[in-house]
Amino acid sequence: MSKSYGRDREWASVLRFLSAPGGLLAIDGPPCTGKSLLLRDAVDAARARGYTAALVHPTDLDGLPPGDNPLVAIDHAHEDPAAVLAALPRLRSTGATTLLALTGAYAGPDLRRVLPAYGEVLTLGPVGEDVVAQVLKDVLGAEPEPALAALVASAGGNPRLVVELITGLREENRLDVSDGVARLTGAGLPRRAAALVGGQVDALSAGAVRLLRVAAVLGRSFLLQDVATMTGRTAGALLPAVDEVLASGLVVSAGLRLEFASDLGWQAVVQAIPPSVLHALRHDADQLRTELRELPAPSAAEERRGAAAVHGVRQLAAGGRLGAAIALARESLAQRPHAGPAAELHTALAGILLADGRPADAVAEMEHALAVVTAPEPLRRLAAAGRLLSLYFATGNRAGAHALSVLTARDREASDADVVMAACVHSCLEWNAGNLAEGLYWGRESTRWELDRPTAWWQSHAAVAFAMKLSSLGEFADAEKLVRGDGPDTDEAVTAGAPAARTIARARVLSQAGKLLQAQVAAHSGLSLAHDRGLRLLVPLASAVLAVVALHRGDVEGAASHVRRYRGDLAGGEAVLHSAQYDWVELLVADAQGGPERAAELARERVADPENVRRMLIEEPGAGAWLVRLALVVGDSRMAGVVVGAAEELAANNPTCVAVAVGASHARALLDGDEQRLVVAAAKHRHPWAQASAHEDLAALLAESGQEQRSREHAEAALRIFERMGAAGDAARLRRRAGVAPPENDGNDEWGRLSSPERDIARLVGAGLTNRQVARQLFLSPHTVNYHLRGIFRKLGISSRVELARLAGEQEHAEV
Repeated sequence: MSKSYGRDREWASVLRFLSAPGGLLAIDGPPCTGKSLLLRDAVDAARARGYTAALVHPTDLDGLPPGDNPLVAIDHAHEDPAAVLAALPRLRSTGATTLLALTGAYAGPDLRRVLPAYGEVLTLGPVGEDVVAQVLKDVLGAEPEPALAALVASAGGNPRLVVELITGLREENRLDVSDGVARLTGAGLPRRAAALVGGQVDALSAGAVRLLRVAAVLGRSFLLQDVATMTGRTAGALLPAVDEVLASGLVVSAGLRLEFASDLGWQAVVQAIPPSVLHALRHDADQLRTELRELPAPSAAEERRGAAAVHGVRQLAAGGRLGAAIALARESLAQRPHAGPAAELHTALAGILLADGRPADAVAEMEHALAVVTAPEPLRRLAAAGRLLSLYFATGNRAGAHALSVLTARDREASDADVVMAACVHSCLEWNAGNLAEGLYWGRESTRWELDRPTAWWQSHAAVAFAMKLSSLGEFADAEKLVRGDGPDTDEAVTAGAPAARTIARARVLSQAGKLLQAQVAAHSGLSLAHDRGLRLLVPLASAVLAVVALHRGDVEGAASHVRRYRGDLAGGEAVLHSAQYDWVELLVADAQGGPERAAELARERVADPENVRRMLIEEPGAGAWLVRLALVVGDSRMAGVVVGAAEELAANNPTCVAVAVGASHARALLDGDEQRLVVAAAKHRHPWAQASAHEDLAALLAESGQEQRSREHAEAALRIFERMGAAGDAARLRRRAGVAPPENDGNDEWGRLSSPERDIARLVGAGLTNRQVARQLFLSPHTVNYHLRGIFRKLGISSRVELARLAGEQEHAEV
């Protein structure tokens, strides 16, 4: 067990890394966050597991520790990045296991850029409030009174600062512990805590110290332009000092503002300013605030014009007239409205631009909203959240640092819009990087918090993103709950945005759960909403779902047309909901249209990118086996080996994720021809299509070894799954290949009398759709639907849609 308080999740990552020799793990964090302690814990754990470990400084990297299983742990790696860069290739070539502890901001861009290519980077943030409370209780042996708890909480979750604060209070006899309660006596920070922050400040250049002191007088949170005004310099001239204080960890970025990472750090900087200097700086700060307050207030007519412009923009967008809404917003902003309406207009315009697939433009508008210093704080937080999400869609990984800076500001409320979105973006980035447990943790956090108002349509992305993660792991019921319910729909700018996003995400969940007809209905509905409101951001994923449904149902040309449609959207440079589905579906269509050689040609391109193949394996548990099967058909053993290696690495790094482990085992079983592994995969797959594929693979393997009866049993099992899914195309292909007759109906006898088209119509009518809606979903005329419906009533011996709904529900329950 780690001795580092509050680092359970990080410690789990360390133990996972030590489970197999070789590779690199870098522990990165600001000063005083417990990196060195965690590194030493890791070295102790490594020695207990049979490693021969050496803990060294970066200037002492000449040799390896003696023994068969060497591990090199480098503390303070940022102090000599050139030496570390030179040593990394040698350490990898010798097969040594490597651990690093560093402050990445001090390490320089070259080392920061190289580390992810060598292994995993584990980022340390502040510890949680529950951990701080436990530290207090353990150290003091008593419950802290509210004043003491509040003082310790002001350390912002910095582990070393918490310990120094408590130790300093005890040394100065400022704690009264009696009757099981610890009470604070006296005022001001203890010398130990002030000295720790002072030591960090003393390590900075004179320019950075000057910036810190001026900023501290302005408040815990401040604008760089206000610091520039008070120091008589331009914001650009201050950038080197800004970079330095950000690297120190004393200050973090929060949208367009900067702020001290903790109240205690802020107070320590203020306390260290000589009284005469502090008095002068406060005078200048008061004068600056007075000038801002004396800006002329808007007249009643200006207020009405501003409110009318905001309402007009929202109404146009709600009607799907995004171009007109954008034009009105820009025209209104050109008239220089006062602060409140200006911030609202920028935020609404940004939401429209994001819906239109233009996240970089949305980032700029959100930044304009954040620059309105007098805007209400809830609106500023909403703009900060929108900026973060837009940055994620525009730049991907570059949004990670911004998300972490928000999550590490411990004085914020969990319901704040920017905190929720930071959790969502951090979750998505961790998930994409293959850190599934971390991605799930933050995804769950982002959906359990209730949002404060105002809200915007794009905040539904937290629920949408988490639902699709759960679906990839086979947690279909929980995933569907997230995208079925109500969400933040109050933003008039694009009122259908949140429902459209949730409906399209639900279509994706249903398709993975094997409910193809329901997935098709949901995808068509979501696509219709997205088209009506001009939500181009959402359209490609809906098309991808429709393509995969069409393919499984045997409509190859229909699937190809959907692929051409979303490929056109992607080629147009518009942002889309991130997904590996676009490449995956294209591979399936290429195989169906051009055969294995054409599909393998495309697959080699996809597999060449480790990040791309990892995301495909995460999102589609049957993808690894499918790619290996394809590689074996075309005789490409190298591609098969790469896929299996990537799948097994993903599974090893995520030992608690069953879907990933089963997917990797299925792929390995195909490569090795391992019957027992295939039996296990067929039993444990949670995704119906992947499970049916495992049965099909097992049937083929058994047929090769002459076990005809067992082969036929598994082929029939695969057929039953395909039939329940409504995957007529897969079922027909398997029948042709295995020579198996259609399985007998395993529901009620009446249902078995219906043809496949009649079953589709019966399910949709049973779900409550009108004849006209059914016709639109199945591309039939209402007259044809009505004709089939009469035949369905006759075969089932019923006379009402209510009875049909009951029978359809019973049949679905029987199939499940």
